[in-house]
Amino acid sequence: MVIDSHTHIREGNEDIGAFLAGMDEAGVDMAVVSPIAPVELGFHDNKYIAKLVKEHPDRIIGYASVHPADLNALDELRRGVEDYGLKGLKLHPPIQNFSMLDPRVGPIVEACIDYDIPILVHTGPVYSRESRMIFSNSVDIDELAIRYPEAKLIIAHAHPFGIDPVMVAKHENVYIDTTSTTSEYLTLFPQLDHMLYDWMRRDDRILFGSDSNQNHPERFASDLKPLRAMDIPEESKEKLFSSNIKRLLHMD
Repeated sequence: MVIDSHTHIREGNEDIGAFLAGMDEAGVDMAVVSPIAPVELGFHDNKYIAKLVKEHPDRIIGYASVHPADLNALDELRRGVEDYGLKGLKLHPPIQNFSMLDPRVGPIVEACIDYDIPILVHTGPVYSRESRMIFSNSVDIDELAIRYPEAKLIIAHAHPFGIDPVMVAKHENVYIDTTSTTSEYLTLFPQLDHMLYDWMRRDDRILFGSDSNQNHPERFASDLKPLRAMDIPEESKEKLFSSNIKRLLHMD
């Protein structure tokens, strides 16, 4: 089984046939779909994500999104989890323009701990002119993991040559996803596979992701190809592609 832990479907294009076809062609069984904010960048809200889950329960898993500066953030998170059945929270600090160390993030993290849901945090480059990459440094996750040891924190777009694999080894509550970055580096440096797992010192907190969307369904296959070629035990691949995210989302 293959579960893509990091994808997006934008509201406004109701035909998601290309997205599902890309999953089928790549051999992806299920995909976690997250919203992106703010409105001017194509926001699709939590209610829409819930609609997709309801229409395709065997293919799509939904995450919510909130903005920590929104006075109604906790209410929206509650609605997303309790009313819509969404299974995690996606935060995008550089696009949403906030620091993960902002005190307003604390109550959001605490609520996710109470709900026992993971928090997927964008890190790394952003091409949007208005985004602030000072907020995309994954080092903030290190501090957050210390403050909130019970929080389940996922570093999106983890950098395999940076500190991200070390944070998996350092913190019991930190995960990384392979979205884009890991697959790109593995294409350039196939021998990276053993080094990556050596740095993590474990294989149970790494998740496959592709950043696929309706406009780029080809990413399912392109991100999977170098990961499938890794010279690691089949048990580790099974964890990467499905069992780690299934355990995190209580799917078993």
